[in-house]
Amino acid sequence: MYQALYRVWRPQTFSDMVGQTAIVRTLRNQVRLGRTAHAYLFCGSRGTGKTSAAKIMARAVNCEHPNDGDPCGECAACQSILSGASMDVVEMDAASNSGVDQIRELLEKVDYPPQFGRYKVYIIDEVHMLSTAAFNALLKTIEEPPSYMIFILATTEPQKVPATILSRCQRFDFGRFTMEELIGRMKQAAEGQPVTEEAYALIAQSAEGGMRDALSLLDMCLGMGGEVTEESVRLVLGAADSQILFDLADRIAAEDAAGALATVDRLYAMGADVTVFLRDFGRHIRSLTAARLCGPEALGGMSAERAERYVQQAARFSARKLTRVMEIILRAESDTRWASSPRAVLETAVLRACDPPESQDVTALLERIDTLETRLKALESGAARIPAPAQSTVQSPAPAGPSGQSASSVRPQPAPAPTGSEAEIWKRAVAKLRAETPQLSFLSKGRFQGVRDGAYVVAFQPQDEYFLSMLNRDASHQLIIGALAACGAANAEFRAELLKDRAAEKRATEAEQNMQTLFDVFGRDAVQVSDS
Repeated sequence: MYQALYRVWRPQTFSDMVGQTAIVRTLRNQVRLGRTAHAYLFCGSRGTGKTSAAKIMARAVNCEHPNDGDPCGECAACQSILSGASMDVVEMDAASNSGVDQIRELLEKVDYPPQFGRYKVYIIDEVHMLSTAAFNALLKTIEEPPSYMIFILATTEPQKVPATILSRCQRFDFGRFTMEELIGRMKQAAEGQPVTEEAYALIAQSAEGGMRDALSLLDMCLGMGGEVTEESVRLVLGAADSQILFDLADRIAAEDAAGALATVDRLYAMGADVTVFLRDFGRHIRSLTAARLCGPEALGGMSAERAERYVQQAARFSARKLTRVMEIILRAESDTRWASSPRAVLETAVLRACDPPESQDVTALLERIDTLETRLKALESGAARIPAPAQSTVQSPAPAGPSGQSASSVRPQPAPAPTGSEAEIWKRAVAKLRAETPQLSFLSKGRFQGVRDGAYVVAFQPQDEYFLSMLNRDASHQLIIGALAACGAANAEFRAELLKDRAAEKRATEAEQNMQTLFDVFGRDAVQVSDS
């Protein structure tokens, strides 16, 4: 019968354990010197070795031939505990046995000494799930157990364990495994099967420091058959292609909201999950921040080419902007849990990330300065192209014509008037943009104001002021001008503005006239104006 990798590679001795160096050294020395405590509390996130260390400890204290604190695995006591037949080692899951009756039943057997080994060991997993009454029933026994009793409590949430229990245990905190430790163990578990370095790095990153998660993901990927690549791992995880992560980050760096929304559309066409994508993009921004502040050395587990790509993209951001984008993504990831439309949450987060900070506080102003400095450095280093200057409207002197009149004195010819009705051209341009560029479909909300000075003008209500910042950007501006040209308005410009409140303007004019009348009758010095 097939056995999962995380079970096959569960360590059987302290020497087999990966990481947790200080904890392993302490436990081995206690077993070797015979100074074991009566109660232990193993804390840490999932897959960090708490239960494995507890089982090794149970065998080590009962082993007939220990080897420098490690159980031999061959004596009768070790074999009995490994097979689960020993009555001296009891494992209990507090998640399913959280009541006081189960704890009392367990404690009734404490008075009976061990039958084969030297110690009776009780391993209680997820101990924080015990009820208050169960903890109270356990307290007295843990405080003064028989000399042959050892309690090993394991939990992922030590803050939920009562202080009275904590004070009676030796506490060991198991940290998360590093990328190098996870990848090293996975390479052993793969046993020569073809797996690329990028695939190992992605699995280790997705495991978030948990060895069991890493081996389970590797097991799933190996089950697909063939070589395990980064693409196959992303397929198993339901994650987006790494190219989309880089593309979206490029759009945010360029403050290109239209391009960012197009990237989201492409993401949805691929069928990616929003929550998974936000988590992956948050990791991408975190890697960019590490590359921006610490260089490629901070990107462990990546190939040199991938690390260099992160460094190059991070140079387009300031540290403050990366921090702001990370905050936006983390907030969006949390909001998707309750949102009826996760796509709307993602698009809103992307638009906010593309927008420059508009507030006037110090943080926003510093971010603007950092962005300008980043762009200036890119220009100085030649990493970005300097746009060509716009053609001057001033004509250079030309040779005089036959009549002696210079070309500079000739008035420039106006641009040709657009063919067809201006309103009809605008209507066709909006329809074209709606079909080809869905992210600009909100143009239909605006009110066409006609053509002024060669520019097609559309006005929005004051509550739609947000659209103006999007429409007046270079990328959106060029798309609209191109649509107008395709519909018959060659050389036309475009401008977006807010609708004016005519009634408010009229009231303001009347108020100004009334004040002027008062000044004329009584004199300006004799009139006092108050807010009331």
